[in-house]
Amino acid sequence: MKKEEKTSIGKEIFEFLKVFVISAVAVLLFANFIAHPVTVVGHSMDPTLADGEYGFTSVIGAKTGKPERNKIVVVTMEDPKTGEKAEWVKRIIGMPGETIECKDDVIYIDGKEIDESSYLNPEYTAMQKEQFGCLNKYFIGNRTQDGIPIWEDWGPITLGEDEYFVMGDNRTNSKDSRDPSVGPVKESQIYGKGVFVLYPFSSFGLK
Repeated sequence: MKKEEKTSIGKEIFEFLKVFVISAVAVLLFANFIAHPVTVVGHSMDPTLADGEYGFTSVIGAKTGKPERNKIVVVTMEDPKTGEKAEWVKRIIGMPGETIECKDDVIYIDGKEIDESSYLNPEYTAMQKEQFGCLNKYFIGNRTQDGIPIWEDWGPITLGEDEYFVMGDNRTNSKDSRDPSVGPVKESQIYGKGVFVLYPFSSFGLK
């Protein structure tokens, strides 16, 4: 092989490696500082977000802006027993300093009933009420009567200066801040804002 050919091959390999490294760094920067891939696991956000939907959440949005009421967020949770971390997709309901509670299956913040009609699907919530007899109550502590789960009101809970009350849209199938073992989340736990669904294509768009 001629010297010129060896030099040409060496340049091609170098250029390939350079492009590969630059691309890898760009992907890492994108995933860690701009947007992060997220897969919806479970049914706690039905029907807004379905199990298995895949997309991205805005990391930079969480770092540069304050959390907002009623917005979907990705929260980093840690299992107290194993120390394993997981990302939960929930919606912010209560803000710092507020008192939130559920009375007669109605959610109140600082004594005022909240309006969730802009994001909760009325047909789906009606189905939940028909099936479970409630929407916002919580099945706490595995309490049952004749083998039937006892759904209970909860609160009042007064949030600290850096605490947010998060819930899933599928209220009867969501482990969230209503559960004493979970409780309110800190702002530092809010890893991403919103979920832009890429797949399936039928659900494409920002949630």
